[in-house]
Amino acid sequence: MRMPIRSVFGAITMTCFAVPFSSSVAQSGISTNPAPVEARDYFSAVHALSKYEVDASRLALTRSQTPAARAFAQEMVAHHTRAMAEHARLLDVPSTSEPGSALAGPLSEMLNSLENTPSVEFNAAYKRGQIAAHEEALKVHTSYAERGSDTAARAKAQAAIPKIRKHLATARNLPEA
Repeated sequence: MRMPIRSVFGAITMTCFAVPFSSSVAQSGISTNPAPVEARDYFSAVHALSKYEVDASRLALTRSQTPAARAFAQEMVAHHTRAMAEHARLLDVPSTSEPGSALAGPLSEMLNSLENTPSVEFNAAYKRGQIAAHEEALKVHTSYAERGSDTAARAKAQAAIPKIRKHLATARNLPEA
C-alpha cells in the first residue's frame, strides 16, 4: 500500500520531531526522541532530514554570495537528492525534490526561518541549520546502525556515518559572513 508522502512526513513530525520549535532549534539540534529502530521510521526520518538539507541548500544557492557556502550547498543538493530518491523507493512513496514539498513541523519552521533571515545573517543561519541537521542525521544513523530492526538497513546506516561526519565537519567550517 502506498502512503501519500504528506502522510509519511506528518507521521514523522508527530513521532520523530516532537520538539516545539523555537529560535534555538537550529542552534541546539533537531530531536528524534526516541531514535527510530524500525526500518520504515529510520528511512522516513532520514528522508525528512535530507529534504530539509536540499531545500535549505537550494535557498543558499540563491542567497549566499560566499563561494564555500555555495559549493557546500551544491554538494548537499546533489548528494541528498540522490539519497531522497533511494529513501522514497524504500518507503514506496513518490520521489520528490521539489522545493518546499512535504516538509512539515520543526524542519519546515527552520526552513521558513531561513527564508526570512536577513541577507547579512543568512550564512550564519544556513551554517547553524546544516550543523543541526547533520548532527541529528549522525545520531539517527548511529542509533539505527546499533539497534535497528533490519540488518540490511543497519549496514546502510553504518556505511553512511563517515559521509555524514565529513558533511558535518565541512558545515562546522563554513563561514558565517
